[in-house]
Amino acid sequence: MAVLVFTRLQDHPRETYFATSGALIVGRIDCISAAPGAEQWSWGMNLDIGGLPFRRGGVAADRPGAVAALNEAWGDWKTWAGLRDLDTLEP
Repeated sequence: MAVLVFTRLQDHPRETYFATSGALIVGRIDCISAAPGAEQWSWGMNLDIGGLPFRRGGVAADRPGAVAALNEAWGDWKTWAGLRDLDTLEP
């Protein structure tokens, strides 16, 4: 499972990014307030792979915070699913 790649949607009315790993859409982050001093970003992850859905989400003060929270949730999902990144596997 690769690291997340964040791709900005160009046709969206607000700053929005999809997070993908390979061909899998993992989640998204959205700017919900761009006002100076009151910036807020929402982030969400919804993976319905297997018998139990894995959902996480929240709000962050800035885009780097939302990216970090989504990356942490992605790591939690990989642990929950019993998966590891290829570069962490021993020969």
